[in-house]
Amino acid sequence: MYITIKLPYGESFLKTKIPTKNLVSILSMKSIKGLVNEREAIINCLRSPIGGSSLHDCVSKNDKVVVLVTDNTRPCPDNRLLPLILAELEEKVSRENITIIVAVGLHPPLDEQQLIKKLGNDIIKRYNVVNHDVNQCVHIGMTSRDTPVDINKTVVEADFRISTGFIEPHWFAGFSGGRKSIAPGVFSVRSAYKNHSYKMLDHPNSVAGIINGNIVHEDLVEQARMANLNFIVNVILNKNKEITHIFTGDPIEAHEKGCEISKDIVEVKVDHKVDITITSNNGAPLDLDLYQTTKGINTASKITRDGGIVIIASSCSTGKGPEDFIDLHASVNSPKEVLQKIRREEPIGLQWQNQILARDQLKHDIYLVSNLEDNIVKSMMMTPIRTIEEGLEKAIKVLGTDAEIAVIPEGPLVVPALEN
Repeated sequence: MYITIKLPYGESFLKTKIPTKNLVSILSMKSIKGLVNEREAIINCLRSPIGGSSLHDCVSKNDKVVVLVTDNTRPCPDNRLLPLILAELEEKVSRENITIIVAVGLHPPLDEQQLIKKLGNDIIKRYNVVNHDVNQCVHIGMTSRDTPVDINKTVVEADFRISTGFIEPHWFAGFSGGRKSIAPGVFSVRSAYKNHSYKMLDHPNSVAGIINGNIVHEDLVEQARMANLNFIVNVILNKNKEITHIFTGDPIEAHEKGCEISKDIVEVKVDHKVDITITSNNGAPLDLDLYQTTKGINTASKITRDGGIVIIASSCSTGKGPEDFIDLHASVNSPKEVLQKIRREEPIGLQWQNQILARDQLKHDIYLVSNLEDNIVKSMMMTPIRTIEEGLEKAIKVLGTDAEIAVIPEGPLVVPALEN
């Protein structure tokens, strides 16, 4: 007997059959309906925010306003949020005084077509839209953990800063959204190396689903406060990428409320680890490259026993990701050597991604279904497979016919919580 599972893959899905005798759990986020009237709900939240005045009352006529938006690795519906945010702002502020900055952090800048897809052609034509540039930062101080706070010059010089965001589990900052529009959204390379350092990521609370006691999160909050992030518009999305909740207003208070509700939706209790976990990187846009795919692997690793196998489907439609990420893994012979090299040579490359991947690879073999060439997958110490069924057949040969299987269809959107 088999059960058919659908895994998000690119803009579509992969269907795979799992033997029912081996399947012990399917971990999925709660099913929540989208808002009935999204437009009305957004406007109401802009006018009745959490912990402060309405957006309209927060700005003055001559203010220079910066609107920070997410990049193309996040499914935040900026094309639906921005027109309503801008309409509220323009009741007070002239369009010429508004700059939209794509908070790409250390990710590549978006080209014109990517900007149009993300924000809509009308926004691109009518507003000053720019990508964050890590080389255009100014130093504004140090956090209590000695992280240099270098922030985009235009953001620092603005009179008012508002950001959009999508609240989802984040593998070392606890949850995305809120303060992340500032850090890492518009900070510098050296800020990243300190906040994302080996020691910071090695802390036991630097994991998905936790913000209390999470030192990475706390350091990011300090940076956002120092940069004077004034107002956020954050959303939670369901499996169909419909908005289910909106959190606006005070960047700390509104974000914490969003994280609390998100945790209730995404956390799934599990009573024991399994031999094999099958997952995805939740399809587009998050599975656009191998760099991002490490997030789905990390989620699956949480419930896979030591010596077990993670099977992940991720389209990697734009390729492998940054060269620095690939080069670090390819420069050594084992996950242990990856970690040793980071500790010995940091700051190096995009070490945070390699660190967490290598940490998972010490415990599990990774089988990957993707559009990548086999040699690239192998250079990252993973096993390339053509189908989930092929990977499952290989895994059962290694671990035995009684191997227990868990499935996490939405990959990094779920927080597995071990009860024991």
